[in-house]
Amino acid sequence: MARTKLPVTLGERLVVTVDHLLQSAMGVAYVNEAADYPIYLADAMVGEEVDIEIIQVDKHSAYGRIRSWLQPAAGRVDQGRPELIAAGTAPLVNWAYPEQVAFKKQEVARLFAAAGLSVQVADPITMDDAPTYYRNKTVVPLKWQDGQLLSGFYKRGTSHELVPMTDYYVNDRRLDEVIVTVRDVLAKHAITAFDQDRGQGAIRYVMVRRGYYSQELMVVLVSNEPALPEEDAVVADIVAALPDITSLIFNYAPKKDYVLLSADNRTLYGQSAIHDQLLGRDFLIGPNSFYQVNPPMTEKLYQTAAELAELKKTDVVVDAYAGIGTIGITVADRVKEVLGVEVVPGAVADARLNVAANQLENATYWAADAPAQFVAWAAEGLRPDVVFVDPPRRGLTAELIAQTVLMGPDRLVYISCNPKTAARDVALFTAKGYRIKGPVVPVDQFPQTAHIETITVLERDH
Repeated sequence: MARTKLPVTLGERLVVTVDHLLQSAMGVAYVNEAADYPIYLADAMVGEEVDIEIIQVDKHSAYGRIRSWLQPAAGRVDQGRPELIAAGTAPLVNWAYPEQVAFKKQEVARLFAAAGLSVQVADPITMDDAPTYYRNKTVVPLKWQDGQLLSGFYKRGTSHELVPMTDYYVNDRRLDEVIVTVRDVLAKHAITAFDQDRGQGAIRYVMVRRGYYSQELMVVLVSNEPALPEEDAVVADIVAALPDITSLIFNYAPKKDYVLLSADNRTLYGQSAIHDQLLGRDFLIGPNSFYQVNPPMTEKLYQTAAELAELKKTDVVVDAYAGIGTIGITVADRVKEVLGVEVVPGAVADARLNVAANQLENATYWAADAPAQFVAWAAEGLRPDVVFVDPPRRGLTAELIAQTVLMGPDRLVYISCNPKTAARDVALFTAKGYRIKGPVVPVDQFPQTAHIETITVLERDH
């Protein structure tokens, strides 16, 4: 039956108790006994009693803004950074770190249980250092606002109101400094920024990458227009202001194409890529390369995955969703052969360069869609001992799962950045002759956010 009267009205003040959290760590409260009309609240913890104002209403749910915490949770630690909550870039900033870790472990257990899987969940692997200022890459929008060129992030739920920031709390501090420096150079030359309302303007984002070990610095100017006015002068000023810059790239990515970065890169200064190291291996990292953003935790992630795989010198390993080859190359010295597959041609080219740079003779990378390549390998009689998969947040396709099973690896190591889709996919593997071996291991790659990586190992029933 359709609602004739909504439980809340826009602008209404209420006192509510936070009932539970979504996977995104957004709090949920109810005002009706049926608990069928959720009110979503940022910066909330379970059990907190809060004074809220309703700021958005529809037929099915509402959003509220917390005005005060009448009964805050014991794990709340106010960091005094409301801009991070407004932009949603560090939604757990006001949670004591042990509370963040406990929430993520509970979420992994809940999501696997919801998929019908009875699993143990290990205590999450965490950073050795303070869980802040860890990201080696950032992509920041710019906007002319109130007569100034500002950098920051757009307010949660909007695409027009920029929340100004100079300290992002989760970025390597040098990245934050570089963003401000580049922004100020662009402002000096009155470079336009892309305007969402008018659909015009040049700069959409500034991307900065920095090698954790190498300290090499890349700056990418992402533009809606094919060139910048006063381009030579802009380049000269950026280079003069950044003595540690290794690579300055212009990326032409018109908004109409709906991509964050395109493949259309032009080197303005220095090298077209930077290098960094991971578990003792050297990697070439371009503007479009997928490379994990928290290098010390990535080393822990890959090291743990390799150990759980129980790799042997006689093993043939398949590295699916290989990217630039980080997983396969870091385990190559433990196994007989690594066969990698990646659908993005530029990433495959980088993977092959990385194989050569590390003087590996037992690793080969194919440019192909993984399911199709798995079919070809199976037709050739290939039966790998281990398959590593590290898919994007949407997880694996049913076709890839079916073709993996067809190849019949003894062990499957599933690295995931989304435990919901990991649980879904692992359930499908268990229905096709595989069983979970050991606990699911969470790895906290992204402190201050609700995201968590997981490692799940499956073995074939014999």
